[in-house]
Amino acid sequence: MPPQIATAAVAIIKVLTPEESFLILRRANHPSDPWSGQFSFPGGRKEEKDNSLLKTCIRETVEEVGVILTPEMMETKLPVTPAGRNMKSPVWVQPFIFVLQNQPPVVLNPREVQSVCWLNSENFQKKKYHREVELLPDQLFPAFPLEDYYLWGFTYKLMKSILNM
Repeated sequence: MPPQIATAAVAIIKVLTPEESFLILRRANHPSDPWSGQFSFPGGRKEEKDNSLLKTCIRETVEEVGVILTPEMMETKLPVTPAGRNMKSPVWVQPFIFVLQNQPPVVLNPREVQSVCWLNSENFQKKKYHREVELLPDQLFPAFPLEDYYLWGFTYKLMKSILNM
């Protein structure tokens, strides 16, 4: 697949204490959202007012979960990656990893987010928890049980990549 220009960005927020974990949000239910009700990282599409994808990522994180990030907190950016490969035209996303010492306070925007959780990296790395699950008709996907659903797709692949699994 040829390299693409990202039109969206996500914040992969890793905290070090009390244990290494990652902020995962559950998207609000909206009929027009192809990822409605699924788990994801905070983030979204670049807007005209954003002069960079890093700014998009920081703005979207504040809008969705009220966590204030700064460019100095950014540890690295990952390669641009397609989200929604099963869709007619995937969204190309620039992931940024931010490292924080402690879990920040979270304030949900209920129009965009229904809940958040902190995914423990040690638990995610245990292969015994991973499953193959039919999440679309007649299609099995690798997934990780989380709350009453599964972490799968783009976010699942990024987590595996981050943790070198």
